[in-house]
Amino acid sequence: MILEEMYNGRFYPCETVVADSSRFKQAVKASAALMDTLSERLSKEDYALVEELREQVAIAQCEENESHFKYGFSAGLLVQQEAHAQMSQKNKE
Repeated sequence: MILEEMYNGRFYPCETVVADSSRFKQAVKASAALMDTLSERLSKEDYALVEELREQVAIAQCEENESHFKYGFSAGLLVQQEAHAQMSQKNKE
């Protein structure tokens, strides 16, 4: 049950949910191939800049994902709250 997982500190959606689509897998493979190509063509200093760029993009993506998660979770709670209010109103009528 999700509440038990949350209470016991075992709820880590950012660590346990991994995209499993073929498009995601292709993008990961393509990214790895591009990084290999860049490592062969660029100087060590330039390649270090590319690695730093990837790291900073990953940080930005994680922050964006967290924002999307919070917004989606909040929206879900609002939908549930609205549905409950509507059902309560119907029951009063």
